[in-house]
Amino acid sequence: MDESLERCLQLYEDADFYDQEFADRTFEIPFFLSAAQRFGSPVLELGCGSGRITIPLARAGVDIDGIDLSESMLDQARARAKSCECEQIRFFQGDFSQLETPRTYRLIFCATNALQHLLSDQQIDDCFQAVRRCLDPAGLFLIDVFNPDPARLARTWDQRYLFKEMQTRTDGTLSVFARSEYDSKSRVLRFQLDYRRQPDDRQVKVKDVEMRCLFPTNLAEFCRRNGFTVVDKWGSYDSEPFTENSAKQILVCQAAGNP
Repeated sequence: MDESLERCLQLYEDADFYDQEFADRTFEIPFFLSAAQRFGSPVLELGCGSGRITIPLARAGVDIDGIDLSESMLDQARARAKSCECEQIRFFQGDFSQLETPRTYRLIFCATNALQHLLSDQQIDDCFQAVRRCLDPAGLFLIDVFNPDPARLARTWDQRYLFKEMQTRTDGTLSVFARSEYDSKSRVLRFQLDYRRQPDDRQVKVKDVEMRCLFPTNLAEFCRRNGFTVVDKWGSYDSEPFTENSAKQILVCQAAGNP
């Protein structure tokens, strides 16, 4: 396994903590449900994690599968799917830049910046080509990444700030502090999340994260050179038109024939 993916995998070893951190995050689910209903089934989610998006779509009647690198996250997903009577979901363990599936899909989507865990051009190209192999001839690839903000990329490692607060079952309220630095040569944003318990400031967890920044022109080039045409592009989960100030880049891409 690539060294960068091994580091990424370490972020998701504690699937239960991940679910606590994102328990209240549901705002993007209606967008992906609408896309699945509009573009048709079957659907595959790349980087499905513990099923936070996959399972609500299945409960709404979408024929959906999921793939993720983390076996612990998939164990959590399978347990949640069973409790929700969604055992029809097929969960695959693997690197989605080397994607192989037993069937083809009308829609493949990669939500909430998961594509940005692929740090090199080769990994991203491999992902696009793997998606092409697994798409139905009329299928679509839906990409969801953040739009790099120059002000945030300019932060230095010594600029520590409060990122958010979260609730946990065992430690109560946590304050999450962040610091970051951007390498313009590799286009990788490195940041650290420091989880501290209130009110005694005891450190509960630290996460070191690396994400590839995909600027609009870069993302367009990855699509073009891998045989995809962008048929829609939005700047938010409300399907607002994309502008240079948009927080998100959400692309609907169509492959020009089978590879």
